[in-house]
Amino acid sequence: MRKFAPVGRVVLVFWLVSFAASAQAHSTVKGVGDFYAGMLHVLTGLEHLLPFIALSLLAGQRGMKTQAEAVLLVFPLALMVGAAAALWIPPIHGLMFFNMASAILLGGLVAAAWPLPAAVFYGLVVVFGISHGVANGEAISGSIKAYLFILGIGLAGLAVLAYGTLMVDFLLKRQTGWIKIAVRVAGSWIAAIGVLALATAGKTMLGS
Repeated sequence: MRKFAPVGRVVLVFWLVSFAASAQAHSTVKGVGDFYAGMLHVLTGLEHLLPFIALSLLAGQRGMKTQAEAVLLVFPLALMVGAAAALWIPPIHGLMFFNMASAILLGGLVAAAWPLPAAVFYGLVVVFGISHGVANGEAISGSIKAYLFILGIGLAGLAVLAYGTLMVDFLLKRQTGWIKIAVRVAGSWIAAIGVLALATAGKTMLGS
């Protein structure tokens, strides 16, 4: 079975990268209501979902008794603040690339398992929360109830972050050595997928 493991990893990477085109511009989902459209706009964009998963792993590594619990409040709030700000500021060129780069940075930090100072950790949470919030908020048009869409964005961020954080925290408390390694490997995969997705998106934009 082990000889098939590298093949499975390659298939997983290319399967995820196949969604990179959607990272450029994914429209709101029609017919589901503005609240659920806000949630789905986050969950269907690789440039958002990938960094959110990486952040949840990073928070889980810190443990629920440190800063992880507060992140479950800070990150969704930062998302909603950013989404609300998008209603007042002009579109930011290159924001998608910045957000995808956040997956590379956060995934790399998970893989390195460095004990980041609380100020640095929360700085990343706030900055990336606002940047991803702005990117999602740019999808709000005149026909969308902004407050519902923004609430959906915040809840989607909370759901992904809470699920990953709680799962990683629970698994790491089992005191099994290979689990720590598995989490770090997952972070390295996220960083690698982020690099491939960023390169693919950039190539597509240059070729269009």
